[in-house]
Amino acid sequence: MDATQQSPLAVRIAVLSMLAASIVLAYSSGPPNGMSGRPGEGTCLACHSGSSGSPDSSNLLGLQPTGYTSDSLYTLNLTVNYAGQQRWGFELTAVDAAGSPVGQLVVLDPVNTQYDTSQVGGYQYIKHTSAGTFPGQAGQANWTIGWRAPAAGAGAVTFYWCCNAANNNNSNSGDTIIRDSLVVAEAAGIGSEPARGRFTWRYANPARNRAVISYQGNPDLLVRIYSAEGRLVRALHPSPDGERLQVDWDGRDDAGRTVPETRYFVRLGAEVTTVIQVQLVR
Repeated sequence: MDATQQSPLAVRIAVLSMLAASIVLAYSSGPPNGMSGRPGEGTCLACHSGSSGSPDSSNLLGLQPTGYTSDSLYTLNLTVNYAGQQRWGFELTAVDAAGSPVGQLVVLDPVNTQYDTSQVGGYQYIKHTSAGTFPGQAGQANWTIGWRAPAAGAGAVTFYWCCNAANNNNSNSGDTIIRDSLVVAEAAGIGSEPARGRFTWRYANPARNRAVISYQGNPDLLVRIYSAEGRLVRALHPSPDGERLQVDWDGRDDAGRTVPETRYFVRLGAEVTTVIQVQLVR
């Protein structure tokens, strides 16, 4: 046989090796939807070979033990620890007691995380980007995630996530897959002052062409308007309105462009309990 020729078996092995490498490189930019470990979904083991790690190796922080407050914006931190591993990945989703998507996952760190939804069921996912695999970073990884809690009455929420603690060998072998979940109850009552403050907002919803919001708060804090994907659309200074404050949004972004008809999130001040939803129509 000529030295430049290969047997059919050798050709097949080479093709399969290249295919496996291409899959690994593709998933380094983000796993496919449906790999969060939610009941009925798969995990990272669908594409990676290795072992299942202990759930104690990952942690989701940012929610109080007393539960979440409805219509609130939370900054969550997902951490995974695994000695000896040097590349990382994850996918996370949130569902209610019936297994339906609940609240709104928000990208706070677009360099390291990204958002997607499934065509069936509308499940929301936050997952890593290529930069968010942190290649060569030993022992630990951390991602920052935003979550807007649903309206009152949604009940307990379960966060499901699956993490890949990889060995950075540019293949799908030798990885450790960590699956975990966290159940968070809806906070009972409105006994705190920030929660009572939520009921002092006055605004029309849906808002036609523009949104005018009257509220009580700190006049030195900007009002920020976000898209459903977590992109900052506009930042406005409130103006005095008697004993209250008022912000008048003309339905344009910071560049003066008219924004689409859809749902927007308005953050009044800095507290997580000062987030409202406005549906803009024209």
